Amino acid sequence: MKSKKILIIDDSDDFRAVVRNYLKIHNSGLEVFEASSGEMGITKASCVRPDIVLMDLNLPHANGFEITQQIKDDHPACQVIVLTMFEVPLFKEKSLKVGAVDFISKNEVFDRLLPAIKACMEHLNLTRRKYESCKD
Repeated sequence: MKSKKILIIDDSDDFRAVVRNYLKIHNSGLEVFEASSGEMGITKASCVRPDIVLMDLNLPHANGFEITQQIKDDHPACQVIVLTMFEVPLFKEKSLKVGAVDFISKNEVFDRLLPAIKACMEHLNLTRRKYESCKD
């Protein structure tokens, strides 16, 4: 089975490094890609076709809602998890409305990120199995 790909879209080099190292330490088995802006995230998503995107909402020249919507339009199977400092119920509602599957405060990353990624991978595996059974 090929490894799953995850794309971290966040303008903070330090935060991307923390998440990348956290995933490495916990042996997630994910191939990690990074983008520092929304535009770069859309381009990178088109090239690497990630299974999961970790999306910041506050990005230069764009916002995570718009970028999430664009990535979901281009890659409907991609699972988007919003990671943000803004713990605003309206932001959570809007994130889910544009296609995110989870909304995690950056303060809760170490508690909630791995279970959220695991849930995404289980969903992707289930979807893949359903697709493969329909081909037979």
